[in-house]
Amino acid sequence: MREEYTAETYPSFGKKYNGEKAIISLTSWRARINTVAKTIYSLIKQCPGFHVVLVLSEEEFPKMMDELPENLMLFVENELIEVLWVYKNYKSFKKVLVTMDKYRTIPIISADDDCIYTCNYAQMLYDAWEKHNDCVITIGTHIGWGFQWCRGPATLYYPNCFGKLGLYNFRNVNSFINDDAYLAALIKKFGIKIFG
Repeated sequence: MREEYTAETYPSFGKKYNGEKAIISLTSWRARINTVAKTIYSLIKQCPGFHVVLVLSEEEFPKMMDELPENLMLFVENELIEVLWVYKNYKSFKKVLVTMDKYRTIPIISADDDCIYTCNYAQMLYDAWEKHNDCVITIGTHIGWGFQWCRGPATLYYPNCFGKLGLYNFRNVNSFINDDAYLAALIKKFGIKIFG
């Protein structure tokens, strides 16, 4: 079996991180890869000053950049976003945790690939985090299985909030487990407070 990339070896194309205050991270898959550029355009337009990272799986796109649609490649070639590659297809788990693995000292803000963002939600989350920097900041929560989940279109995770446990154990999680449930379990395990 092929070895997975590490924080030091994830292939990366497009924009390089340049000291932005936080990173907006999203993932996509084959069924949405032709429309994800609309989401990315809304993020670039509505959330200036944030670094946008799209995490994709080489297992799902074996030709990597050569398989991406032209409208998405325009953002990469003009260095407006970073495309970060992981080998195995961890599905929705790669949205936050892979980016957090590479950028361990920077807040990570999640985004969904099927949303059009109409306001600077990233700045709202960041402003709240500056006042509550020991909390995960979210737009919406849900109570399920006896604990609070971060739900909705976006959540800010403070730098390295899950440590190595969260970053590496997800690679062994069964695919039927929801990534929101996994992140909620980590929040509970580490006693992390949720604000939102």
